[in-house]
Amino acid sequence: MDGPPKAFKGRVVSSRQLTPTTRAIEVEKPKAFTFRPTQFTFLQLKTEEGMDARPMSLATSPTRPHLEYAVRVSNSAYKQAFAALQPGDEVAVFGPIGDFVLHETRPAVLVAGGVGITPLKGMAEYASDKTLPIPIRLVYSNRNEDEIVYRPELDSLEKQNPNFRVLHTLTRTTDGGWRGRTGRIDGELLHEVARGLVDPIYYVSGTPSMVVGTLRLLRALNVPDEDLEVEAFRGYE
Repeated sequence: MDGPPKAFKGRVVSSRQLTPTTRAIEVEKPKAFTFRPTQFTFLQLKTEEGMDARPMSLATSPTRPHLEYAVRVSNSAYKQAFAALQPGDEVAVFGPIGDFVLHETRPAVLVAGGVGITPLKGMAEYASDKTLPIPIRLVYSNRNEDEIVYRPELDSLEKQNPNFRVLHTLTRTTDGGWRGRTGRIDGELLHEVARGLVDPIYYVSGTPSMVVGTLRLLRALNVPDEDLEVEAFRGYE
């Protein structure tokens, strides 16, 4: 992208709780705003400390009618302002920015931790809406079942797109009712999820420590750097 990101105004059209600690908003898509699946923007809000803009991954596909963002809520002024947004409130969007974008002709392995699912959800929506023929596998790690962000949406995408498959793993679950995988993402899981895929690209999205750890595992599996795409959520107060 040449020059500074473009600025757009938009109004919130919905605000909802996704998990006990995660909240999402949808913003009307400005007419001139286009993006690739799935770039990020700066999202500017009015906080108790004044106007503040932070980088935020778009949590939806360009094929969908609105822009969507999700955050893990904390006590920071910015995240408190995000959590308080209501339909009709105005925000500013600067972008789009970034090259964390789905390659439409190669198999994809999506690897997410927590709220890092946001851009990968957008990629999965795009592939489904465009009926891309590529296989897409998602490995998604969360602390417990209640914290699986966008679970209904991911379940729906699995039903809509026969090429899309989700593999959940929980790291801190104490629920005896959980029948899925437990434990952190490891090399065995990454090897399993990519089985049968020819020349896939890996898209890794999460906290910096999660991204670094996953890259280490993938390199140990001899995945070349040119087949790795990363998006690190650094967090902020």
